[in-house]
Amino acid sequence: MTSAGRNEGQALTVAGWAVYLAMSWTWCIGMYLPVLLMRELGIGGVITFAIPNIVGAAAMGWAIRDAGQSRRIIGEHRPAFVWFSLITIVYHAFFAAWMIRRIAGPNAGAIVAGAFLMFWLILQWKIGGQFLAALLALAVSLAAIGWGIWRGDLPYVAQPVGADRLDPINNLWLGPAWTFGFLCCPYLDLTFHAARQALSRTQARAAFTFGFGIIFPVMLAITVGYSGWLAVGFDRARYPQLALFLSAHLIVQSCLTVALHVRQIPRVQQRASIWQFLAFMTILILAVLLGVWDRSQFRYNGIALGEIIYRAFLGFYGLVFPAYVWLRMCPPHRSLLRVGTVILIAAPLYWLGFADERMGFIVPGVLIVVLAKLLPDGVKKAA
Repeated sequence: MTSAGRNEGQALTVAGWAVYLAMSWTWCIGMYLPVLLMRELGIGGVITFAIPNIVGAAAMGWAIRDAGQSRRIIGEHRPAFVWFSLITIVYHAFFAAWMIRRIAGPNAGAIVAGAFLMFWLILQWKIGGQFLAALLALAVSLAAIGWGIWRGDLPYVAQPVGADRLDPINNLWLGPAWTFGFLCCPYLDLTFHAARQALSRTQARAAFTFGFGIIFPVMLAITVGYSGWLAVGFDRARYPQLALFLSAHLIVQSCLTVALHVRQIPRVQQRASIWQFLAFMTILILAVLLGVWDRSQFRYNGIALGEIIYRAFLGFYGLVFPAYVWLRMCPPHRSLLRVGTVILIAAPLYWLGFADERMGFIVPGVLIVVLAKLLPDGVKKAA
């Protein structure tokens, strides 16, 4: 093969992994949280959320030196990686039962199952399956949103007004939580490690930079573009065509993310324990039931049940998993007891911030976790 041919092949590989990375990170967080931020804090809230998200995800490709380091990290912290993927799967199952079902209608479950199966089968292909799946998801999303633009339904950006708008100063309180979460969580994402292990150092830096610096911001912009439709609820009976292309976007991205994580778990854990299986199935069923039950009139602090649960899931990615990465994976390594204790202490502050919307409490919550690193685990016994 000529030098030009090799360079072209490498460029295509980098581009393929860049699309894979951006699509794998287009979660129910990026597809819905900007809606809430636009509703309550305006574009400043989205910017405060997006910058650490983009930078933190891209930085992972630069920080991991090589495939060997990636494998060592996974080997040393395998249970944490597996549970990161399992909780991510549960989160998307809840989102499908809660939000996607609301937009797509009563047949959403069958459609979601079919889309997941399609992506799972594509990912079984040993040569290029991951690229085809990612490109398919990107193409469907762009086509769906393009259709909305052509019809004139998009963009429709949420405008926070009146008493529903929070003081913009809250962006300062949210900033530390977004930064801490997005700087840490990528290191527990098995899809990121799959990309890093498949690429050289130079290729990884290019793929992560292009994927998160160019493609992923487009996906966040798409969310802002339809935020007005979802900010105060959505009537699918009144807007059936709008429901169709919004559903297509949400379904393909959610199902691809779940399929990618389902594909990666067996590569690091051959067999689950009975307790792990039972715990996962219990929280999965509970999450789906709560998503369906959101049609009830229950509210907390004026916020509907489904949105409260959605916000509560953010605690895994803003507190639980970042605390583990910071205290266990970054030297000096602290004990699991330290991690659990810190999470229990900080969790009420996160709840006051994200559920009660007294966001000033988030800053001390983050500080508790960060400063816990400085305390020694205890006095070692003399030899």
